[in-house]
Amino acid sequence: EHRHGAGRGSRDLLCVATGHRGVGGALVLDGRLHSGSSGLALEVGHLPVSSGGRPCHCGSRGCLDVETDPLAFLTAAGRAPGPEVSLLKHADTLIREHYDDPAVRAAAESLIDRLGLGLAGLVNILNPDRIILGGLHGTLLDADPDRLRAVVADRSLWGRSGSVPILPCTLAHNSLVGAAELAWQPVLDDPLGALA
Repeated sequence: EHRHGAGRGSRDLLCVATGHRGVGGALVLDGRLHSGSSGLALEVGHLPVSSGGRPCHCGSRGCLDVETDPLAFLTAAGRAPGPEVSLLKHADTLIREHYDDPAVRAAAESLIDRLGLGLAGLVNILNPDRIILGGLHGTLLDADPDRLRAVVADRSLWGRSGSVPILPCTLAHNSLVGAAELAWQPVLDDPLGALA
């Protein structure tokens, strides 16, 4: 996403996404992927967003990981996950096709508020010039962009004095594109050296 998608041109980019389960993140600082001292930077899924929230596998409670993933949405919407489709597909379809259902809308708004709270904390700490959201988070942004942007603006210092663009991911398979680019980057940087 940083080089070929919604993050193109960003110097300080925050990417937060959820897939089938859990929440992940990536941070680009000054145009370079930030991996931290041990390669585990940006475990955003374990940022607490609800003090009385659901237990997380990390041992804490109310983490973004368990409060804004597809299972949290389906549970809040009163929908049992079924074996016929993935949790992500089920949640995505409900939001896109049944947002006028009061239970679906209420569940989505609840997740948007918790996601916005987490993003606001990250904005306060990291001061990104852009945020991109993938997976269910991108779907939530599409469903109610004004609500999510308002929560981030209201709960972050930078949001009160300006704004940070919040955009959905644009690459259909951004993880695969990123992995391929990382694998091929040494060849692209030094084609002759790669042959040696």
